[in-house]
Amino acid sequence: MLAGERRDFRRYSGVSDLDLKFKKRSYKARITDYSFNGIGAIVTEAITLSTGDMVEFSVTESDISANGVIMWLFNDSSGLRIGIRHVGQLRGMIKDFRLADILIGLQRSNKTGVLTTVSGEINKKIYIKDGDMIFASSNQKEDRLGDLLLKEGMINLDQYNHSVAEMNKTGQRQGAVLVRHGYLKAGELSGVVAHQVEEIILSLFAMDNGFFIFEEGPLPTDEVITLKLSAANLIYNGTKKIESFSRIRGGLPSMDSILFMASDPFDLFQDIKLDETGRRLISLIDNRRSVKEILAAGPSESLEVFRTLYALLSTRLVVIKDASMPNDAAEDLHDIEPEVKEKSAFKDAIEDMHQKFQSLGYYGVLGISRDAQPSEIKSSYYRAAKMYHPDRHFSLTDASLKSKLNDIFTYVYEAYATLSNAQKRTEHDRQAASGTKSPADVRDRARASFEEGKKYLREADPSELERLFGQAVYFDQSVAEYHRYYSLALRKSGKLRNAVKAMEKAITLDQANPDYLAELGLIFLDLGLPLRAKGMFNKALAISPGHETALQGLKTADA
Repeated sequence: MLAGERRDFRRYSGVSDLDLKFKKRSYKARITDYSFNGIGAIVTEAITLSTGDMVEFSVTESDISANGVIMWLFNDSSGLRIGIRHVGQLRGMIKDFRLADILIGLQRSNKTGVLTTVSGEINKKIYIKDGDMIFASSNQKEDRLGDLLLKEGMINLDQYNHSVAEMNKTGQRQGAVLVRHGYLKAGELSGVVAHQVEEIILSLFAMDNGFFIFEEGPLPTDEVITLKLSAANLIYNGTKKIESFSRIRGGLPSMDSILFMASDPFDLFQDIKLDETGRRLISLIDNRRSVKEILAAGPSESLEVFRTLYALLSTRLVVIKDASMPNDAAEDLHDIEPEVKEKSAFKDAIEDMHQKFQSLGYYGVLGISRDAQPSEIKSSYYRAAKMYHPDRHFSLTDASLKSKLNDIFTYVYEAYATLSNAQKRTEHDRQAASGTKSPADVRDRARASFEEGKKYLREADPSELERLFGQAVYFDQSVAEYHRYYSLALRKSGKLRNAVKAMEKAITLDQANPDYLAELGLIFLDLGLPLRAKGMFNKALAISPGHETALQGLKTADA
């Protein structure tokens, strides 16, 4: 795994028997680790697999079964190690995952779809668009808008009963009925709906049995009111609703573990508002104190303190160990709440930076000189990342501005990844000093990035692969294989729509390549578009009738 790795979905360690099916034959395997969107396993029987193969798998100790695609594989002394990414519906048991990790993973991978939580008769849904939670619904009476307003004293019992009767008669939303009769002011409606949605989501954190299902795809726009909710705030406050001390204690590290502020800007600079206990605990985290020492120095060793520490860890604002954090940035880390900015001025600043960030170059975008020391590079990276972190500005409703923030943040990360590595920095400076490159130089740069990406294909984080293969495409767009591998990296990162565009470019350059067509079909399956997937698989089979990935893909699409 490369330095700077960041996974979308957190991986959990755990050993369990696995039944793997490939080409109608079953093989014994065991899980070594898992996440919400995939598993790592060891196959203990002889089997011939390749990257891109479609398999079926089921976990022996639960009722979970799914289809998946082989993302990487290698042999070692224990057997064939494989990584499988789920294809289609994502599903898992509540006891095996933290809701916080699932929500963060969906946010980081920019997913759109519905996350359903089922526990007995309880059925609650969170609607997610481009990674953001925008609405929630519940089949529980106590979660209805009117019940919440009645409980909080915003309407009386007569108004409640009147609105329910009319709602049942007309089929209108209860909020609309309350406003029409003057029981609720029109200007108050969006606020109380947002409060209702937040309460539904917060209630999910206390569940300890049942299962999650995430179905990716377009949202039912006629049923969903679009809100903008801070994932970090909901995770922090939702985790603090957990009453079970054993569950909280089980989620904490050992008492001797040293706590750090997160070094990854994606984790560090989230939109989160801490309560007094949270601020107190944050002030005690100095990269030297253990959990035991922090609890001893805290307000008290009450359940509230344990719960708050667990909440900070769940948001990933606090981590158990991260030695890469620059010491000279530590003094600025306690100021984690978003700065208040005049919106129009900030939007202008985004537009201005987006127009010039590439022309500024790596040194310019970080605001440092060419002789900057490593500590200065790190500190400048943290300042720039804090300013342009997309989640700090989650309330932006302009999709174009959000996309531009992502572009800037990605470039800031690339600048840091290059300048903080002595070898890469030397090469970058050498090329910058040589002026305009000849076509051969540019092609060499593209090939170098491509080969480095292939070298680390099995163990590298998707974001690193995306950067390397993206650089190959940037420097030379004429090579189909560069676009193909860039698409594979984007798919591994969960950026499926961008992966489609990259693979379509590869196909444009090499239209008769059945591998490209079949791989595009797999991406369409991930997107929940079986008809388009079948079209790609059939095109691949028309060129290569025995193409295994296309044949298996057709079976999956028809399932």
